[in-house]
Amino acid sequence: MPPSQESSHTITQGQAGLAAEIYPELAKAAKPNDNLFISPLSLTEGLVLALVGARGQTESELRALLGWPAASHPEMHVREYDQFLTETGDKKVQLSVANSIWLSDELTFEPGYLEATREALGASAEKLDFGGDPAGSAERINGWVSEQTRERIPKIVDASGFNDFTAAVLTNAVWFKADWSVPFEDGHTDEFTRGDGSKLDIYMMERIAPMAYRETRDGQAVSLPYGDDGRFVMEVYLPKDAATLRRWERNLDAMSLNTGAQSSGAEFDLRDAQEQEILLRLPRFEARFDQSVKTALIEAGIPCAFTADCADFAGMAPGPLRIDDVVHATFLRVDEEGTEAAAATAVKIIVTGSRMIPAVPQMIVDGPFLMAIRDRASGALIFFGRIADPTPVEKSQ
Repeated sequence: MPPSQESSHTITQGQAGLAAEIYPELAKAAKPNDNLFISPLSLTEGLVLALVGARGQTESELRALLGWPAASHPEMHVREYDQFLTETGDKKVQLSVANSIWLSDELTFEPGYLEATREALGASAEKLDFGGDPAGSAERINGWVSEQTRERIPKIVDASGFNDFTAAVLTNAVWFKADWSVPFEDGHTDEFTRGDGSKLDIYMMERIAPMAYRETRDGQAVSLPYGDDGRFVMEVYLPKDAATLRRWERNLDAMSLNTGAQSSGAEFDLRDAQEQEILLRLPRFEARFDQSVKTALIEAGIPCAFTADCADFAGMAPGPLRIDDVVHATFLRVDEEGTEAAAATAVKIIVTGSRMIPAVPQMIVDGPFLMAIRDRASGALIFFGRIADPTPVEKSQ
C-alpha cells in the first residue's frame, strides 16, 4: 500500500529541502570540471537513521533541515514510502532502497532505537568489532553496499577510519536501472564544452521525437520518460551559459525542487511543459561522485550533531555520541538504452569523551608495583624489583 498522501508529501518535501540546502554548499567547493551528482533520497534516509536516535537540539536541527515536524513523525513512514517507490509496476524500471546499521560490539544500544529503525526504515542491524578488526568491519560494510548497488559502488568506508571510538555506521543504498520509453538510435561525435571552457570530443546520442520541452531566456529543458508508463523520468536542464549555471546552483535554495507540490511553478519542474517535436542530442556518459558531505551539512544547518558538547543521540545509546562524518557516493551511466544509477550514504557515529571500555578485567598500574625480567627458556631471573617512583623518560629514537 502507498503511504498516506500527507506523509508521502512530507518525505518528498524533505528530500527537496535537503537538496536545496546541501547542493549549493557542495557546488561552492567544487571545481569547474567536477561532476556533482547526489541522491537526496539516499542522503535523507541515511540522516533519518540518525534522526530516530537524536534528542534535544540535535533532533530539532535535523528536523528543521528536512522540514519534518515532530508532531507527525514522517520518519516512521519511510519503509512504506520506499515500498511504494520500489514497486514500480513496470518491468523496464527497477529501483531498490535498503538501510542497514552497523553497531559496535562494545556498546549497548537502546532496544527502542533498534526496533524503530527496523520497523520504520526496514534497517537490518549487525554487530561489528570496529576497534579489534577494522579491516573486517570495513569489508563487511563495503560488501553490503556493493551488493545493494549491484557493484556500482564497491566502497563507502575505509578501515583507517575505524577504532575503539567508532560506535556505529548508518548506511543507505539506492540502485536504479531503467530503459527509455523511446530509446535513442542515431548518434555521432560532437564537441562538448567543459566547465572550464575547454573543448572535448564526445559521442552524442540523437533523437527526433515529441518530448515535454521548455525554453526560456535562461536556457532549455526536456523531460525523458522511462518504461512503459513514464512514471519515472530524467529531466535535463541546459543553461544558456556558464554564468547562468553558476546562478542556478547558487540560488537553488530559493527554488522549489519539490515537484510533488501542487503548482510549484519552480524553475526545475517540467510537469507543465508542453510536448512538442524536437531534436535532442545528449552525451552518452558515465559519472561518479564520492566525498564527505560533512562540511556542507554543517553549513546547511545541523552543526550540533557533529559537535561533542552539543550532540545528543541518547535515543540510540546511553554513551555520549556525535556524528563524525557523512560520506556520500553516487554512480550514473546514460546510454542509448536507458539509465543506471546508484547511491550510498554512510553516517559514522563515534563516542565522545572517554574511550569505550569493554566489560573485561582491568589492571590500572597507577601505584608502586613489582616487576621481573627473566629468561623463560632457562628460568633465569634476570631482573626483579619494585617500582615506586617511575621517573618519566623520553621515547627512544
